[in-house]
Amino acid sequence: MNIELLKTLTILYVEDEKDLQEEVYQNLSPFVKTIFRANDGLEGLSTFKENEDEIDLIISDIMMPNMNGMDMVENIRDFNSNVPIIYATAFNDNEYLLKTLQQNVTSYILKPIDMELLLEAVQKASVEVENKRLKKYLKEEVDKKTQELVKQNQLLDHQLHTDNLTKLFNRNSLLRHLKDVKNPVIILIDIDTFKNINDMYGEKVGDLILCEIAKILNKFVQDKNCNVYKVGSDEFVLMKDTLFYEMECLNNLNSIIDAISSKSIYLSEYDLSISINITMGIASSEKDTLGHADMALKKAKQCKLPYKIYNDEIEQEYKNDIKWTKIVDEAIKEDRVVPYFQPIVDADEKILKYESLMRIEDGDKVFSPFFFLDIAKKSKQYTKLERMMILKVFEKIKIEQVQMNLNVSIEDMVSEHFISFIKDLLEKSDVAKFITFEVLESESIDDYSKVIDFIDMVKLYGSKIAIDDFGSGYSNFSHLLKLSPDYIKIDGSLIKDIDTNENSLIIAQTINDFAHRLGIKTVAEYVHKKEIFDILKDIGIDQYQGYYFGEPKK
Repeated sequence: MNIELLKTLTILYVEDEKDLQEEVYQNLSPFVKTIFRANDGLEGLSTFKENEDEIDLIISDIMMPNMNGMDMVENIRDFNSNVPIIYATAFNDNEYLLKTLQQNVTSYILKPIDMELLLEAVQKASVEVENKRLKKYLKEEVDKKTQELVKQNQLLDHQLHTDNLTKLFNRNSLLRHLKDVKNPVIILIDIDTFKNINDMYGEKVGDLILCEIAKILNKFVQDKNCNVYKVGSDEFVLMKDTLFYEMECLNNLNSIIDAISSKSIYLSEYDLSISINITMGIASSEKDTLGHADMALKKAKQCKLPYKIYNDEIEQEYKNDIKWTKIVDEAIKEDRVVPYFQPIVDADEKILKYESLMRIEDGDKVFSPFFFLDIAKKSKQYTKLERMMILKVFEKIKIEQVQMNLNVSIEDMVSEHFISFIKDLLEKSDVAKFITFEVLESESIDDYSKVIDFIDMVKLYGSKIAIDDFGSGYSNFSHLLKLSPDYIKIDGSLIKDIDTNENSLIIAQTINDFAHRLGIKTVAEYVHKKEIFDILKDIGIDQYQGYYFGEPKK
């Protein structure tokens, strides 16, 4: 017998015979925790209702005044179907037995009561009670854990869909909300040069700026039935479910610019006033609205506009970029990036050298960089194209020992990887003396020392330097003095109409005379007919290039 388990039981004992009730009470009390007593079924029912949470087991006589035991149990079963019942009675009629079975009674003991049998019945009932307690405990624990998980999930969902800094909806929220919106209009707002703010003042100041902009945008949308989201490190979105009206949108865009950029944001903690400029992309398409707004934003930045609304032109440009990205990628994989060569001649039309020009071959089509250069740079494929091209040109020079011009950019000349790549090739190939590196004349030179280091390095190996497209928009004669080129290539925009444009002729003569005084040879590009060739010879140009002498070929 499990005494410890019996000691946890609270029993309701219902018996109308006082002496028997007292006897059973005295004999049973040492084994259990508590015994409630009742003198009839009505009193027993009342006692159970008052102490239902405490009572684990009912022991009851059947035949009693006011309400018999079976009616009491019948009432109890209406609101508690689980409490174990032990009948202790002098009746053993089959009809009674059948009814007790229907009441889901645990045990049935005949009077006179044998205490040993009663204890056995109580022990049996205690196992049922313990199982019930265990089930209740497990249910409570499961309910408790379930509630904890629900709270944790709610917290995680909140964290997953809320920006931690500004407490705005985040990108996940936007994507979720877009699924339920029929006519989404999105304004994607980017803070211009936000990285500069972080770099100059620190990330804490940057965070305060973001919070201030969040407040401004929240205030702006108060009466507009519009949600505000923070979707990137320095990007916000306004989204509304509405039909798109361009004039209304333009008014809102100008209001947003005015709200954010019309006056500096003051940070009292740092006593700082910081001016903020923004660029926006707008889209109202039913599908991929955020993606389209992002494309419009990039277009606005590219065109240096305060905002741009997504349209078919942007869509077509995007599709074209995808097309050319694929063409370039496949050309790289299939080794279809090839050098074409255009002759450079002297005044007697004798070929002195060739300029190597990149081409992509696609079946019977040949594409010049005009079609793919920009997208190759945007898609980070340009370096692969360039290296394939240079390796093939070096191999061509090695085999044919022919003078060759090779185009490089300022970005190439200051890149440690590119410098190392060229240096390695020059050391291993022994063709440096055949190569002239053509540098595109540019105002983007921030550090002349690195460019000069590259020039000095290739010249040390025996190569030469040419300044390409001189005279095309940005021209600086001091630029020539710093770079000390061997050649200047006069841009085709000055050459192509030199036979009819007096200004072009004067500029070309000036460049030629200045170069010669510095000991620099000149090359005229875009020579496409005899009349131009004759004029260029008269003014003393040293070398010539153009379709008049030959188009680029393999």
